[in-house]
Amino acid sequence: MNSLSVKLLISILISIALISTGAVYWKIAQDEIFYLCGNFSAGVKKSSVVRQLETANLSDYTITNSENGSNIVFKSRLYFVTNQCTIEIDKSDNVVIAVYQ
Repeated sequence: MNSLSVKLLISILISIALISTGAVYWKIAQDEIFYLCGNFSAGVKKSSVVRQLETANLSDYTITNSENGSNIVFKSRLYFVTNQCTIEIDKSDNVVIAVYQ
């Protein structure tokens, strides 16, 4: 094997490793959002929702307060994961609905 073939082989192996690693992180982040979102049914307290969302490793959430209650948007910190969970909370701090998109 000449030098060019070795460099090409190493480049291909590094590319495969990077793509595989990215795919694994993408799947983990997507699953994290999906499974946590499934925990939030109507009537769950906002404090329980926040406590569970704090356990996420690859995702983050934002809380927006309104006169009708609040909304929590839970999404991945990884820019290539577009899935999110939107959780609507009523005035008494109970979940109304959680939607996985």
